[in-house]
Amino acid sequence: MPNDSTFVRQTQTKTPPLETDPRGKSVLIANHDFREGGMIRNSLEACGYDVSVWTDAVDARERLRLRSYDVVVVSTNLDKTMDGILEDLRPKKVPPKVILIADEDEGDAASRCFLRTVVVVNRPFKIGEVADIVEHLIGPA
Repeated sequence: MPNDSTFVRQTQTKTPPLETDPRGKSVLIANHDFREGGMIRNSLEACGYDVSVWTDAVDARERLRLRSYDVVVVSTNLDKTMDGILEDLRPKKVPPKVILIADEDEGDAASRCFLRTVVVVNRPFKIGEVADIVEHLIGPA
């Protein structure tokens, strides 16, 4: 029995919510043009996505080996190294969605990629279009 000098605390019956992944849905951008990649990154980060941008295709390929991404945005101005990035995605059990940024004269860009979900965006394009496509592919962040 508590006496007058004892303070009894009531215990809370609520359990704290489970922690979710703070990074959320992730996007990797491999684009040789740092300005274009940076503008896409800013647009996607404003929507709440976790974005990683690489201007060097070798670094982007290494990052793909270390971590899985929901969407990979690849620019065809990476030339043959773009094919290497796409080759790394093929053997994955659940490959990420791919957005190819191509010049107008590169109509065969999608034919080089044999992945399930590929969206081709031709230059010139509005930066917000990429964010809309990402949201359509994987949902809001």
